[in-house]
Amino acid sequence: MSIEGERILSKMVPQFTVVKQEEGNPTLWSQLPGTGWSEIIADRLYQWTDEIDLSGISADHLTTFFTGMSLQEPFPFYGLREIAPVPPALVGTNNAYMIVTDTISNVPFDARNAQITHYEGQTPGFLNSHTDWDDVIMGSWREYVTNTTLTTASAVMQLNQNGSFGSAEATASRKLYFSRIVQMFLDAEGDYAIIPACRFVAGTIIAEEKDHEYLMRLKRSSHNEQ
Repeated sequence: MSIEGERILSKMVPQFTVVKQEEGNPTLWSQLPGTGWSEIIADRLYQWTDEIDLSGISADHLTTFFTGMSLQEPFPFYGLREIAPVPPALVGTNNAYMIVTDTISNVPFDARNAQITHYEGQTPGFLNSHTDWDDVIMGSWREYVTNTTLTTASAVMQLNQNGSFGSAEATASRKLYFSRIVQMFLDAEGDYAIIPACRFVAGTIIAEEKDHEYLMRLKRSSHNEQ
């Protein structure tokens, strides 16, 4: 049976929670066992990454073309910060602050090297990043701050600004990497953040290319196998 045609790729990212403890005690962060979140920098940077297998497609010498990506989340982001946060624009408030970056890529990359912060202009695939633009198929970043007008739900975080990036390049790779990286600022005892679960959904079309085009794409895609 042919596997050509429209296909949906999806991955579920689990929820996790971070709570800052009193000075001298480690930050508490929790997740369901074995669900893949990693603490890159305590109180600052957390990452989840998983793979999706395309070996059956590549074995048939077919190409995966991308038509779109969406993120499905079941509830809002929550966070509370007790002291002045970074960046300086928020000093003097008790706003929580975080940047959430989601990507689908040909290669894995860690959060520390990728420098996930648009303030530094180092979003993956841009100048000064450690990731080639062609390798970032689809991505988005979102900046959240506390909604201080909701007095009955002061920990609800509101989208402040957002953007998208990526090459939307088709791939002949045997696997792809879905990543979520959360950058936050927790300093005082009691600061916390709740990151909701998320489902990555990518629309694709599986199709055969002419030999020359396929061999060139295979060469561009092959470095993530090494």
